[in-house]
Order: sequence, then C-alpha cells, then structure tokens
Amino acid sequence: MDGRVPITGVKELQSRIEGKVTTATDAGYEQIRCEMSWNQLTPMRYPQLVVQVATEQDVVEVVRFARTHGMKIAVRGGGHSWVGFSLRDESLLIDLGRLNRVSIDYEARVAAIQPAVTGRELNSQLAPHGLAFPVGHCPSVPLSGYLLNGGLGLNCNSWGPACFSIEAANVVTADGSIVVANQEQHADLLWAIRGAGPGFFAVVTQYFLKLYQAPRAITTSTYYYPLHRIEEVAAWAGSVARQLPREVELKIFFAPVPAALAKQCGPSNGFVGILSATAFLDTAQEATATLGLLENCPVAHECLQKEVNQPTPLAALQDMGGMLLPERHRYLADTLWSDSPPAQLLATARDYFLHAPSPKSLAACAFSTGVEGRAAVLPDAAFSMTAGTLLLCYAIWERPEDDAVNAAWHRETIAALDSFAVGHYVGESDIVAEPARAERSFARTNWQRLQSLRRTYDPDALFHGFFSA
Repeated sequence: MDGRVPITGVKELQSRIEGKVTTATDAGYEQIRCEMSWNQLTPMRYPQLVVQVATEQDVVEVVRFARTHGMKIAVRGGGHSWVGFSLRDESLLIDLGRLNRVSIDYEARVAAIQPAVTGRELNSQLAPHGLAFPVGHCPSVPLSGYLLNGGLGLNCNSWGPACFSIEAANVVTADGSIVVANQEQHADLLWAIRGAGPGFFAVVTQYFLKLYQAPRAITTSTYYYPLHRIEEVAAWAGSVARQLPREVELKIFFAPVPAALAKQCGPSNGFVGILSATAFLDTAQEATATLGLLENCPVAHECLQKEVNQPTPLAALQDMGGMLLPERHRYLADTLWSDSPPAQLLATARDYFLHAPSPKSLAACAFSTGVEGRAAVLPDAAFSMTAGTLLLCYAIWERPEDDAVNAAWHRETIAALDSFAVGHYVGESDIVAEPARAERSFARTNWQRLQSLRRTYDPDALFHGFFSA
C-alpha cells in the first residue's frame, strides 16, 4: 500500500460493502489482477486496490471512499478490453463482474441488465419469446463495455450500433450519487453513455435496453477463396454492398484455413479468404433470393468451397464468432474505418498475412450495406465515427515466447493500413500504444462535447480518462 491508504481505511471499506476488497499486498492479488483481463497478454499495470462489488450500493460506497482518499478510479465491466484498459497503475479498480442480473418486460420489449450480463445470456432468455438484441459476435463478451464502446454487433446495419438501443441507465457519478439517465433527465449523460468508450466518467450499474423482434429466417452463405483472388472478391463485394438490403451483414475474413482446404491454400501461409453474408429476414425464400447475389462474384469459378443458405439463428452466429476468437490466447487488436477501395485495403492486409507468424491470426472487413449506408442512420450520440468499411485486425497466439514476433508483425501491419483510415473504433483499437486513436474514434465536435461533459460530471478527474499521448 506504500502508505497511501492506511490498512484501517481498507478494513473500513470492506466493512461497508458486500463485495471483496483486495490490496496489492494480499496473497491473491496477482491472480485477481490477471483475471481482470480476458486477453492472456496481461498489461504490466498494477492497481493499488481491486474491489469486486456485489451491489449497486457497493459502487456508491467505493466511489465515495476513493474520493475521500484521493484515489483515481478505473472500472472493469467484463474484462474483454483487448488493451486491458481498466488495469491502471496506483488506481482503485472497481470490478463489476458480479453484477449480472437480468429482468425482462417481454410485453414492453425492454430488458434491464446489469453490466456483467453476456450477450449469450441475454439472447438465450429472449429467444423463446421471439425477441432479440444486437449483441456482439463473440458470445462471452459482457454487455457493459460493449455498449459503452458503441456495440457493433449482430445485424448492425439494420438495428444499428447497440448503444442506440440504450433507453436509460442507472449511473453512479463522481460525487457518489445514483442518477437515472434518459431523455427526460440527464440526457447529456445518456448521450455520453451511447459510445463514450472506456474513457466514460462514471459507473453504469444498470442498462435499460430496447428489444427487437427476432428475424424468423436468419440465413448465411459462406464462400472460401484463395488469398491471391482477394482483390477481385473485395472489389466486387464493395460494388454490391449497397445493392444488398440493410438486413444483410456482409464480411470478408482472412482466417485459418480449414484442414480440408489446406493443400489448396498452401501458398497462403495457412490462411484462406472467406466471403460471408448473413440475411436477417423473415422467410427462407426471401433470404435465399437475397443471398443469391453472392453467386455472381466474377471469380466464383475459383471458389474452393461454399456453404449456401444455411439456417443460422443468433446463437449459432455467436458460436461461429467465438470459434474465430478462442479463449486463453494472447491478442493484439486494432481497427480502422475506411472509405478507400476495398480491393486496395484488403490487398495490403493480405500481403502482411502472407507473413503472419501465427496461423491463428484474423482479419475481418465489414461492409456497410443498404442504399443509405451506415452513416445515414446514426442518431446524435457520442458514437459518431463510421465509414464504408470497418477493418479489424487481430494477432492471436498462445505462447509468451512468441510475444515479440507477433507484436512486431501486428505493429507493421497496422502501420501499413493506417493510410487507409478515416478513423477508428474505440472498443477494439490500441488506444494505449497509440493514444491519438481515442480522439480519432469520434467526430471532432462529439469529442469536444465529450471532454466538456467530463469536466461537468467529473470536475476533479476522479475517474481515469483515456491515456495521454
């Protein structure tokens, strides 16, 4: 503790909450610190206290304690942040991982969820009632950080980023008060919750979410192409994206090659290009007709394998996403929004994947579909950066001894792709190594308003903000 908070103060805090307080000198500290990050590449940053809260009132008590003792607060929603943002040196870390209750009003189509509820848990309760929410593609992601970052999830082109489906929230502010943020009260706080990212300046303890009628015939078609054809596939996909309805999710992946295609992809360093489209529609006939457009790719004759018109309910889509992002691995991640020609963007990424040190690494390029494009559907909120495509690039490996080579490859790959960027997605960009990426994840006026709101709601800078450049 180095004398900053006397042990009597820690004992007092423990007596006032139902959760658990762990100090940097406790025997179990290092295990708990590492558990705060899903990514096995745990940052070498060390909170002074970790408080695993059990109730909303616990959060109030901890915020007041931090203010009294002059400690800066970091908040962990679920620990899936690739950069381990909540691990901050000398901080008081509020871990919300035990807050996982769900209450659903099926008639009103509103779910009240606590921060640690995962997308899989929420949609498993909604599915029997024919309802859904635009959760993330990885099933184990808790919803708190996902929502604060914007939430680019299932059926995003049609339902929009998930943050726009937050109708209200319970928030513990820097003065230790509990307030409700909605359109009638603290509307500016709701504006910030919708996309402020990990630099948010309070603690959300409950979200109230608008629910949707689940499409009855969610259908996916998948085509595997050799990487040397990816430029033609990408150019064609970019041209047809606006011909597809917004209810179609169109993506190109660079992914580990299936064993059955290994020989055919020998020159591709263990990777294959995947063109995938999912139609969130209500009839199999409509989905089949819509996805039939993918058969018109000019290099369709070079398709190595295809799986056409497969029924893929939301749970199946999440399972597929989870397979691409395995647990107990080490990750580096970054993203960029781009309006550049997809062929140029993906050809550049392809050239680096041909030399990737780990065969588990992954890239995903998501296209805006629909005549209007993604930007036309954005309400006024902190979330404000968008473009024609979003490219996500992950280095994924297992062994600590491979850290240096994978980090060097990922750094070089992202540097080569940066010239195509108009901005970044704050939830999956390396805003620690490159702090300027945080500001570049927002429209300029939205970034300025976000900083102004921080000064209003947290004038003493009790909560950690983004890392400084």
